[in-house]
Amino acid sequence: MPETKKESKITYSPLSLDKASYSTLIIGIFKGKNLDDSAKKANERAGNAISDCLKSGDFKAEYGETRNLFINKGSLKYILLAGLGEEKEYKLEKLNSLIAEISKRLRDSNIGKFGVLLPSFASSGYDEAQIAENVAISAALGLHQFIDFRTKELDKIKNADEVFLLSDKNHDAAISQSRIISNSIVKSRDLANTPPNIANPEYFANYAKELAKKSGLKCAILNKHDIEKLKMGCFLAVAQGSKNEPRLVVLEYNGAGKSDKPVVLVGKGITFDSGGLNIKPYPGMTTMKGDKTGAVIAIHTIEACALLKLPINIVSITPLCENMPDAGSYRPDDILKAYNGMTVEVKNTDAEGRMILADALAYANKYNPKAIIDIATLTGATMVILGSVGTPIMGNDEKLLGKIKEASKASLDKVWELPLWEEYAELLKSEIADIKHLNEEGGAGTIIGGIFLKNFVGNTPWAHLDIASTSWAKMDSGIYAKGSTGVPVRLLIEVLRGWEK
Repeated sequence: MPETKKESKITYSPLSLDKASYSTLIIGIFKGKNLDDSAKKANERAGNAISDCLKSGDFKAEYGETRNLFINKGSLKYILLAGLGEEKEYKLEKLNSLIAEISKRLRDSNIGKFGVLLPSFASSGYDEAQIAENVAISAALGLHQFIDFRTKELDKIKNADEVFLLSDKNHDAAISQSRIISNSIVKSRDLANTPPNIANPEYFANYAKELAKKSGLKCAILNKHDIEKLKMGCFLAVAQGSKNEPRLVVLEYNGAGKSDKPVVLVGKGITFDSGGLNIKPYPGMTTMKGDKTGAVIAIHTIEACALLKLPINIVSITPLCENMPDAGSYRPDDILKAYNGMTVEVKNTDAEGRMILADALAYANKYNPKAIIDIATLTGATMVILGSVGTPIMGNDEKLLGKIKEASKASLDKVWELPLWEEYAELLKSEIADIKHLNEEGGAGTIIGGIFLKNFVGNTPWAHLDIASTSWAKMDSGIYAKGSTGVPVRLLIEVLRGWEK
C-alpha cells in the first residue's frame, strides 16, 4: 500500500497545564453538575473563564454543545468546552461519537496538537480507565483518513499530529492497549478500502504473511494446487471464473499452552464480487471491494490479540478469491462437493460467500477448536433487518452467543441474535443433492445464509456474524468513516480477551 499519510499519535501525559505542549484543551462538562477537581484547576489556570462562561448561560452543557474559550496562557491558547448532557443519560457511545467529531473539527481547523482532560469525562457510571480507553480509540478512529491513493493536493490534507490524554492517574498501559486496538481497526479499514485491481488474492496473502512476520504469528499460504488436493469443491468453483488464482491463508497465535484448544476465526475473503454469471446490476457492484472484509477483520483481530499477548490460542482461516463471469465460471444448477463431502446444488452464483465459507468452516474442525466464529459480508438482507446500526448473529451454542452479546456492551459494536429454527432448514432441501445453497423463493435471507453454514461446523460451538450492512458506511459519522468501518474488530477482540470470564 502506498505511504501517503501518517496516523495521529495518541499519548498519555501527566496533568500539568502550566507546561502544555498543545494549543487546545478539551474539557467535558456535565449539565447542572459542579466542575470536577481537574476542571477547577483548568478554570484557575484560565482566569475563571470556564466558570464565567457557565454563569453567563452562554454554555448550557447540552450533549454535543461546544464552546471555544480563548485564554492565551503560554502555549495553551484555547479551552474547548464539550457538553456531555445529563450525567444519568451519559453513555460511552455518546462519548465516542463526541470525541471523534471534535477531533475531526480541530484537525480541520489546523490544530495539530490538542489535549483531552480525562477526569472531566469520567462519571459515576464510568471510571477513568474506561474513559481513557474509549477516548484513545475514538480520537484515533475519528482522525483516520483513507488517502493512500491520492497523489494531488496532498499539501491540503490536514492532520492532527498528536493527542494528549491528561490525568493525574497513569493510564499509559490502557492507552497502549487502545492504540493496538485502534491500529487494527484502522488497518482493517485501509485494506478493505484498497481497490480490487491491487488487493487481489495474491496481494492479500502476501499482506497477511508480512503481518504475521511483524506480530509473531505462524503463517501458512495454500495455493490453488493445495486447495485442489484438499478437495474444497465449493471454494474452487467460485474461484474458477477469475484469472487471479485463489489462496487459503491460515494464521496461528499460541498465547496459551499447546494442549489448549484454539478459537478459530473464519473470514470471507471475496476480493471482488461481480456476482459471477448472475451478475450484479448497477450500482450493486460499486462497493464490492468490501466483500473481503470478513477476511480483513479476521487477520487484524488475530494480529491484535498477539500484540496484546492474550492468554488464548487462536487460528484465523481466510479463503480468498474473486467471483467473476467467464466461460469457466460456475453456474446455477451446478452440483458441487464440499470439503466435508456434502453435495451442494447451486441456485445463484451471487450467493458465493457461503460457498467459500462452507469449505473453510469444515476445514476449521481440523484444529479441534473450542469454538468457531465466522465473519462475513454475506447477505444484503441485513440492511432490511437491522439497517446499518447492528450486526445479526446466529449460532448453535448459547454460551458462545452469550459471550458475543456481553462483549458487544463493552466494544459498542451492536449485535442481535436471529433464530436458526428447523422450519428454515426445510427451505434448503434439494431433490438432487444433499442441500441447496439458498432458498430461491426468497424470504429470511440472512437466516437462510446462517442455516446453510450450520451444516459445515459439525458439533463445534459456532457463531456467524453477518456484517454486510455494518462493515460499510455511506458517510462519515462519529467514529465511523465513509467506506470501511472496521466493524467488528473491537467486538471480536473483546470476546477473545474476556474469553474465560
